[in-house]
Amino acid sequence: MQLPQLTKSQFKTFFLLYAAHIDYDYSSPEEEFIRKRSSLADYNSMYTLLNNHSEYNSLKIILNNKCHYLENTKEKDDLYREVTDLFKIDGQYSRPEKVFLDFLDKMMLTT
Repeated sequence: MQLPQLTKSQFKTFFLLYAAHIDYDYSSPEEEFIRKRSSLADYNSMYTLLNNHSEYNSLKIILNNKCHYLENTKEKDDLYREVTDLFKIDGQYSRPEKVFLDFLDKMMLTT
């Protein structure tokens, strides 16, 4: 399978969408949070991309693109902060969200 090369804004949108779906509960506040941080075109295309791929393939897309957009500490910290802000929207971290944050910590160490 050919993995798509995403732009920086597409990567961020795809990553946030993936994170928002990690607990299988994509809420309206999460959608609004992501829409405010992306263009309509990026949101729509990345939402379609996420829905057309398995969780495994979506993760492969993230891992394939992360080296291009998480090159320094600031970029990593910014994305980590946005993901934690996204997870705070509903007032508590679910177990899958906590596991994802652990994964995110490890993933960012390998860029």
